Amino acid sequence: MSASVASNTICTTSITSSSIDAGKLRTLFPIFSHAADVIYFDNASTTQKPTTVLQAMEKFYNTSCANAGRASYQWSTLASQQIEETRDALAKFINANSENIIFTAGATDSLNTIALAWGLENLQDGDEIMLCPEDHKSAILPWYNVQRILAKQGKNIAIKTFKIHTVGDYDLKTIKEAVSNKTKLLAMSHIHHVYGLDMEVPEIRKIVGDQVIISLDACQSIGHCQIDVKHLNVNFISFSAHKMFGPNGIGALWINPKLTKEIIPFKLGGKANANIDFSAEGSHQLSFDQNNLPSLLEAGTLNIPAIIGWKPAIELIESLGVANIQNHTGYLLKLLYLALKALPGIDFAPGPGVCGCPDGSSIIAFRFEHIPTMDLAFMLDSENIYVRSGDHCMGIAKASEGDAYIRVSLHAYNTEAEVKHFIEVLTQALT
Repeated sequence: MSASVASNTICTTSITSSSIDAGKLRTLFPIFSHAADVIYFDNASTTQKPTTVLQAMEKFYNTSCANAGRASYQWSTLASQQIEETRDALAKFINANSENIIFTAGATDSLNTIALAWGLENLQDGDEIMLCPEDHKSAILPWYNVQRILAKQGKNIAIKTFKIHTVGDYDLKTIKEAVSNKTKLLAMSHIHHVYGLDMEVPEIRKIVGDQVIISLDACQSIGHCQIDVKHLNVNFISFSAHKMFGPNGIGALWINPKLTKEIIPFKLGGKANANIDFSAEGSHQLSFDQNNLPSLLEAGTLNIPAIIGWKPAIELIESLGVANIQNHTGYLLKLLYLALKALPGIDFAPGPGVCGCPDGSSIIAFRFEHIPTMDLAFMLDSENIYVRSGDHCMGIAKASEGDAYIRVSLHAYNTEAEVKHFIEVLTQALT
């Protein structure tokens, strides 16, 4: 754990109101007019899409559907231009250079890309990887897969784990105990997908030193808090469009330019920046141009309409202001926490409910002593309240320690009225 819970970045402000007009914002999202009676509290899983995103994708299909980089005609060059415009917008959004932004099929694809494009090439016999079993499976399983593949090559990679403290952030003591001069990479979350806390990247960087590669899962922080690659001091950042009002099936990976020469493609095809020397006798030699990361890793046809649709999602977040979004969800979550803790038999998961610092977070998880979580989730569904239940894709299933948790995750279009109604429904269920 950190030296003080108060040092956690989501706990440093006292939020008393919101500057976002959620009611007005909801008019930009068609789904809320089609399902006006639904309370959507599963934003950590995926967010809803504004009209501008849907229109951008539809316009591509209706007016200029073509493959990018495959021809010299107008539709093709327009697609190429729009892809690069979104890449530039993403780079600006996280204060990066566009040549270090790679489009993927989503955060899971980004995290696997790190493991396969960097891990297979650079990990050596005796190296160690550090990870937390309570993080999302997508941040964990790719490294066990790499360990399995390298073992067949005679390279034994050790995976060492660190823990979550009872309040919900990483137990820094277990990181200090696990790190060694053999540690090559540490995989971590920026904000935990169930516990909702900022996991203290700067403190962890101090502990492991500058030589350890840090792979950061930013799925729950992107669009909720400021991400600046120049200040985070990490090596890889993975995130998805669908967590930030954008389309499903598209994500991005930021690669620190210091690692450019360490990246080798693991899938090759059209547009791949690779060459075969057919003049070599006996065997043909495969070579790569590592000076252009997008061309090196973006083999084949990209999800062009989703990439085009991502740009207006970024523009919407920028128009709202990331700080305002964090303030709004923090305000709502504070109201929710204060009401929840008064309910009989409640058991909070690690996170804002346990540390008592809900300001700035958008996620809270809990269960009740006398109501099975799945029963409660089905009851809430019958009231058109959508929450998440189950094991939440954790590497370690926490259900073995008791009933699983209900997770509520908020975003800018959620309202105070929705929080109040949610509490009313829970109160009735408990009586």
